[in-house]
Formats: sequence, structure tokens, C-alpha cells
Amino acid sequence: MKLVILGKGGQGVIFFSRAIAQAAINKGFSVRSTEIKGMAKKGGAVEIQMKIGEGMSGIVRRGTADMVIVLSEDLLPYAKTFGGNIFTFTDNEIQTARESVPARYVNTFLLGIFVKKTKFFQCEDFTNTLDEENKKSFIKGCEYVQS
Repeated sequence: MKLVILGKGGQGVIFFSRAIAQAAINKGFSVRSTEIKGMAKKGGAVEIQMKIGEGMSGIVRRGTADMVIVLSEDLLPYAKTFGGNIFTFTDNEIQTARESVPARYVNTFLLGIFVKKTKFFQCEDFTNTLDEENKKSFIKGCEYVQS
């Protein structure tokens, strides 16, 4: 699977990608990824390209991504250059995440939503790899989709 994750500095894009990579590794898949951080500390773009179970390089060529995850809507035009299967979060999902968990765990809540909606993984694939606080937020995100 070729995956691209796009967001802004401070949104937890790197943590988001590393959690996915660890879950894939735990399931026996090889993972290759690249991190591109442009002025991330100042709210600039952060781009993660990842291949799960294929290839020797983590680079995903434009137009070939199986899925693009967008954490910041203003990056949507750029996301479309990687492929047409784009996963975004609704305003309601983002607002619920902000209201349900501390700010530093919003990305983990959103990860739970992503996992539950896409079904590439099971929520259980992540609960063994996350620390207690991230696990609580992740489970809330998974449960949000069920409700």
C-alpha cells in the first residue's frame, strides 16, 4: 500500500505516521517511509510518504498513492497530485476531537477515526503500541465512529 500523510507542523503528522508504521510492522509487513518537513515548527507543511508491504524505497510517486490522508484542508490541492483516494476529516470530527481530548492527543483521536473508517487495520492493532494517554484518545476516536 502506498500512503501519503499531509498536515501542518504541530498537528502530530509524524506521530500519526509512526503509529501506522508500527501497527503494520506488528502485522508482519515491511514499511518504508520518508519525512519531508518544510518549516514545520512554524506551521509549515509536513509530508510523510510511506509504502507498506512493497518496494525498497519509501518514496511515493505523484499519481500512484493508494490513499492520501489530509490533516489540514488547505493542503487538499497538493494532496490531489498524489492520487484520487483522499481521506479527510469532517469539521464535526475535528471539533469533536478538540472537545473530547487534550490538544496534544487530537491527532490520536483522529487516528482512531481513520482506522475505524478505512478498515485497513483494526483498532486492536494500535492499542498494544500506544502509551496510556494516547490509547485513551485513540479508543475514543474508534468509538466515535461506532456511535
